Amino acid sequence: MARPFAAPVPTVPTTRSESPDSGGWGAAHAQPPKASICVLTGERGAGKSVLCKRVADEAGRRGLSVAGLVTERLDDAPGSPRRVIDLASGESRLFGSQRAAAAGTDPLTPGWDYDQGMFDWANQVLSRSTPCDLLIVDEVGPLELKGSRGWVKALEALCAGDFRVALVVCRPALLPELTERLGSEPTQFTEVDLDTRESLAATLLQAMFPARSR
Repeated sequence: MARPFAAPVPTVPTTRSESPDSGGWGAAHAQPPKASICVLTGERGAGKSVLCKRVADEAGRRGLSVAGLVTERLDDAPGSPRRVIDLASGESRLFGSQRAAAAGTDPLTPGWDYDQGMFDWANQVLSRSTPCDLLIVDEVGPLELKGSRGWVKALEALCAGDFRVALVVCRPALLPELTERLGSEPTQFTEVDLDTRESLAATLLQAMFPARSR
């Protein structure tokens, strides 16, 4: 069962010289907006990444500036490789793949093979991802929260708050660690499952950006 936003995230006026209808956040802003952090959670295979991509695509169609990272499978086969996509540029890198055995892999993410070059590239993407209207981080996991490695720039960007809203993926077991690293309770949590992932994108956008809804 999904737990959608209980109340809309407050609309934050832009600080650009253009009118709000002319687009999203740009480089020429006076001060960062008051940021809201919304957490998307759910078990493995619930469709969190699929939902993030749909939210990103729809936000872009509405004229919002979208940045950050989202992962997707290259095919539907079990254990298939994933790629990570820079939402601002569309550029992507191979994220990693799963092994049948965990031996020789990182103990925080057993069974996964990663390319360190991918993490270096992803951190560069995150370092330049703000300011923006919508920052998406798919996901903050054991490497970041327990090992202080992986996409470490994601936590820096989230704590800096140079965005209107951030949508962050985190599994249920890691939510206490995420809250501790952020230094405050996120604005809201939404749980995703296979029954709700198809319909949540519009609900999330309306809650996060009510003034932009059509």
